[in-house]
Order: sequence, then structure tokens, then C-alpha cells
Amino acid sequence: MKKTHPLLLSFCILVFIASCSSYKPTYKPTNNELEELLSSTQQTIHQLAEKISPKTEDSLSISFRKLEEKSKELFPALENCHKKYKLTESYMATLKEAQNALSRLYENFNNIDNKEFILHAVYLDYDAKLKSIYSSPTSDANTRIKVTVDSNEDEGFFVFGKLSYEQELDIKRFRFNRPTQNASLDVVPGYYLFWLEKDGRIGTAELHLIMSDGSGEPQKLVLKIPK
Repeated sequence: MKKTHPLLLSFCILVFIASCSSYKPTYKPTNNELEELLSSTQQTIHQLAEKISPKTEDSLSISFRKLEEKSKELFPALENCHKKYKLTESYMATLKEAQNALSRLYENFNNIDNKEFILHAVYLDYDAKLKSIYSSPTSDANTRIKVTVDSNEDEGFFVFGKLSYEQELDIKRFRFNRPTQNASLDVVPGYYLFWLEKDGRIGTAELHLIMSDGSGEPQKLVLKIPK
């Protein structure tokens, strides 16, 4: 039997103590809830690659490649942030809905006309999340936004919203806490659709990027009043 070397091998464990923005390892799924979700999303992206032919130069393939690369940047950062701060349920919900959107695209690929929009919307959602991580040393998952309408004369409109890639779904994912002009809602960084409603008047849903710049200031939006 061979003798064990008298000196024990010392392992240096690299502990992440900086902000999440400096974390850029290769993404390796583990068994917790977040990593299972990210692994499932990654698998769906790989499945979509079989349908889209990402090596070509058409606009759909370009949108797919941008999403694929952004996911490779975002997922490790999210994994690390979750270990340090634990992502909120609302944050996890947006990641799950992005996964659902990509799964619907894969399952109904031949019947969906706005494929490029969905891919680009998820890309922008991921990009807003990643930039918010980079801008915040504490990696706060939520940012506060305040919505105002574009006229001081008209108030009392209710403000609704949903995720950008839910454009074709007839849903109201959330409603702001009070009518305009003082409507506000805490949402996580991402790409959203917002619109106004009052007395049967329904505004056009408008796309808005919501991201943190590290200042902690509310993000103000101006939404068009429905006619």
C-alpha cells in the first residue's frame, strides 16, 4: 500500500465578496429551484436552435444568437446573486414566464408569426436584468417605478401591465396601486407593456425597459391617454 504524502494538499476556495457584476464563471446547474429553472430555459434555447438554424444571417437567427449569448451572461450572475441575496418571488416569476414564452415558441413554432419579436423581447428583458445587476453593488432585485399620464387635466386612469413577450396574451399581469397621477408599483428589472384604462377607454399597450441605474430613484413613465 502506498504511503500518503505527509503534506496535505491545500485547497484555496475563492469566495465571491464583490458585487454580482464581477461574477462571470461558466454556468453549471445545481439542484436548487433557480438553477433548475435556468437549466430548463437553457434546454429550451438549445431546442429552438434546431428549428432556427442560428448560423445563418437572417434576422430571426441573429435575434436568436443575441438571446443565446445574453442568457450565457445572465444565468451565472443570477445564480450567484441568488446565493448571496435570494431572488424575490416576483423576480423568479418573471424568469419562469420567460421560460414559458420560449417553450410556447418551441412547441408552436410553425404557427407563431412574431417569432423574432418574442426572441428580442426576452433578450431585452435579460439585458435589463443583467445591466441592473452590474449597476447595483447590492444587487437589489426590485426597482421602483412611477407612472404618470401625458396630461395634467386627465386623472383617474387605472394602470395595467404585463411582460413584453406576453404581447399576444389577453391578460393583465398586474395593476398599479392607485389611479394616475400618483400610480406606482414595484417591479423587477425587465421589459414590460403598460397601458391605461378608464370608463371603457383602453389605451394602446406601450413597451418600456425598466432597469436600475444604481441611484435608487424611481423610474418615471409617461403613458398616452386612450381616446
